[in-house]
Amino acid sequence: MTADVLSFWPPKPDVSRAVAPGIRHLLAPNASSWTYEGTNSYVIASGDSAVLIDPGCEVPSHHEALRRAGREGRRTVTAVLLTHDHPDHSDGARTLAASLDVPIIGMSPRFADEFLSDGQVLRIGELDVHVVHTPGHSDDSICLWMPQQGTLLTGDTLLGARSSGVMGTLSELLGSLEWLRKLVGDREVLALPGHGPAFTDVVESATRVIDVRMKRIDEVRGHIADGVTTLEGLTRLLYPNHSGSKVVFAVSTVVSTVTYLLEQQGVRGIPDPVQRAAVAADVDRYEQQLAERMRAHKKEVDAEVDREENRV
Repeated sequence: MTADVLSFWPPKPDVSRAVAPGIRHLLAPNASSWTYEGTNSYVIASGDSAVLIDPGCEVPSHHEALRRAGREGRRTVTAVLLTHDHPDHSDGARTLAASLDVPIIGMSPRFADEFLSDGQVLRIGELDVHVVHTPGHSDDSICLWMPQQGTLLTGDTLLGARSSGVMGTLSELLGSLEWLRKLVGDREVLALPGHGPAFTDVVESATRVIDVRMKRIDEVRGHIADGVTTLEGLTRLLYPNHSGSKVVFAVSTVVSTVTYLLEQQGVRGIPDPVQRAAVAADVDRYEQQLAERMRAHKKEVDAEVDREENRV
């Protein structure tokens, strides 16, 4: 089965296929520059129980395909699980959970009805699924580890040969990747990511990401030493060809890298006190502007909810 899983990509959206013992994969129909071919939804099913993972969209056909896969063999779906709460994974979670009258589980304060904890073991039929908190891509990111069969669902913490952004903190992401390297060690493991094809070189993939991030840290440190102390200036230097939605990804990467440098002391960080203060002030301005945009967005969402309720 592993050879087929690794060689066949991408599948058609909404088509359920077995990718590991007790695990089925369905590609969400939400392809974009952010999601590559789409979000990978999964169903973990064993015995008479099933859990649906990362619906990723509000598309009814995808929800129906997930429900059908979860209920196969007259199983009962017991929860909708989120590896993290970014919209390309959490969209549709409330709708899907409500249609099944089951809770959303995960580490997201915004979505979880039942909170998972690091090291917790979920018993799904005959399968033991270990929850591993891997912050960095987001604060609430988790991986799901099934040591009996050597399967690791990595969410967006690790995507094999592909890249994911840092919307949490870079220091935590580097720590999470190091932990995954130790967790897997020399085991033969099939990794099932949140986007893109399955992969088996977990340790090598984590090492690649760490090396790329450390190289980027050195580049940003050098540009700051040369006098570039604004996020806008650093983003233009590091990502001169990015436009549109990719600029958001570029800025988040720069912010996470600069924040990492501000956490370090001496030559490992930003040793010049004037440059350090200038960079810190620009990060503060960025975070204030981001908070204002988020408040405005929430106000718009709340107003739309009120309008919908008034129509009813």
